Amino acid sequence: MSMISLAAMPSAVETRFADTALKTILLFCCVGLVVSFGLMSRGIDLSAGLM
Repeated sequence: MSMISLAAMPSAVETRFADTALKTILLFCCVGLVVSFGLMSRGIDLSAGLM
């Protein structure tokens, strides 16, 4: 193997890991938003006790 191919391998792994982490964060935020809207539509006050 050449030195160029060895140097390129870790960056490819980091890119895939960053892409997976970004998708996980995005999925978590979307699920939280859907749950919040669902609770609001049922009339559950999410800010109870904060004021």
